[in-house]
Amino acid sequence: MREEIKRKFSQKDDLINRIIETEWMMFDQVNNAGGRAGCQDDEWTFYAMRYSLHNAFSMDTLSSYMQDLNEAAEEGRNLLTEKYAYMMEFTDPDYFDRHLREHLPRISPEKADLVDRVANLMIRCEKEFETAYPAFASAGRPLLGTGGGDVSFHVYTIGELKTYSQRTLLLYLQDLHQACERKENPSCVIHKMTAEFYGYNSLEEAEAKLRNKNQK
Repeated sequence: MREEIKRKFSQKDDLINRIIETEWMMFDQVNNAGGRAGCQDDEWTFYAMRYSLHNAFSMDTLSSYMQDLNEAAEEGRNLLTEKYAYMMEFTDPDYFDRHLREHLPRISPEKADLVDRVANLMIRCEKEFETAYPAFASAGRPLLGTGGGDVSFHVYTIGELKTYSQRTLLLYLQDLHQACERKENPSCVIHKMTAEFYGYNSLEEAEAKLRNKNQK
């Protein structure tokens, strides 16, 4: 990944950059049924989206996820491939059952419960963001749904969370609870950073410009 696109302002940025570099290498190796996807050659967008997500969470959570990535690599596993495979449990359940389920790590009942708890909190946060910034939200994934054409936030989040260790999920859940205690919406934090990558100074500015664009 090109160095010039990376943010390098803090120790947290250093860790996030190492995470994204590892994710990018895994993403590059994902084999799609229809051939290589265009997004697999778009480093900038991948970096902007992944940085925006990771920046919303604590160093402890990020360090744990970095450990997940390293352990997977040592075992010859690709967490990005596994993420998209888990998503197909919703978008193409027949294919998932026939070709993918047996090749994926088993999800224990305890981990499944953590995934559901984290996903439900994130959906609630995303709903609040959608209510506050409808034009911005409409430019992204649909919130719910299991269709394969445009993967929903719910399905994408479930797929990603299933690739995390229970240790990381517990830390992730702790971060979400702490954000709620501070009356801070993690979805707004994530989308605010995305807006900055695209040249907006705030969510309010992005919302206003996108609303005007939609009305033309």
